[in-house]
Amino acid sequence: MRRTLAALVILGTLSTAAPALEIKNVRPSFGPMGARRTDTKFLPGDTLWINYDIEGLTFDEKTGKANYETKLEFLDSKGTQLFERKTPNEVTAQLGGNRMPGDLHVIMGLNLAPGKYTAKLTVNDKLAKASKSIVYPVEVLPTTFGFVGVTAPAVGLPGQSYLAEFGLVGWVPDKNKKPNVEVTIGVLDQNEKLVTREVKILLPNDIPPGVDIDKLQLVPLSFPLYLNRTGQFYIDIVAVDKNGKNTTQAKMRYPLTVVDIGTITGGK
Repeated sequence: MRRTLAALVILGTLSTAAPALEIKNVRPSFGPMGARRTDTKFLPGDTLWINYDIEGLTFDEKTGKANYETKLEFLDSKGTQLFERKTPNEVTAQLGGNRMPGDLHVIMGLNLAPGKYTAKLTVNDKLAKASKSIVYPVEVLPTTFGFVGVTAPAVGLPGQSYLAEFGLVGWVPDKNKKPNVEVTIGVLDQNEKLVTREVKILLPNDIPPGVDIDKLQLVPLSFPLYLNRTGQFYIDIVAVDKNGKNTTQAKMRYPLTVVDIGTITGGK
């Protein structure tokens, strides 16, 4: 009889045990709430941005709060730690559940040597005395003409003013140390056909006022867009360095979904 009771106690303990700590839904993106980034290759000056969810956090029964710390490390190919950042968190799950969203970002310095690196995230649940880690490998390429620091929201609503931002690096300067670059931005529908006139940005004429590109070593640019209707679109960006050998090109395309809020809220 005692063995039976013991077995019941053990089974009861297992059935009510807190879920294991996990880091889920890891999604590299172009900035916060950004379109998904699928490649793991970066130019110096670029930014790695990753969104994720922490699941299975322990919440204090008295305060209703979770107490955890995130640690972000950036390591070279030999495992040498290049930097570390710890962030304490004390939060309440005001919508219930035991999940918390998070994000991390690593800015690749303009002088970062080409090679393979690893971003490592560790979550330490202080109440449960449990930890979980994930690693994300990246490769930094030699400096060349291309895009860096892209911030491009993935979703919008009709009536919103949408803004994408990015930088250009690696252009070949002319005799006046200026770039000679043409950027073409097109908006495509789900069938990859243009839905409106393309936008042209010409450098150096369209360098933002007050920007010292010699000091920054990049040209920051932006693309405003008024979202006038719902649908699935693609933003297509092509930059041509006319001073580059054989007119060097850089290309980028990412999806944008404009959602009817009525389909979410139940309106007609």
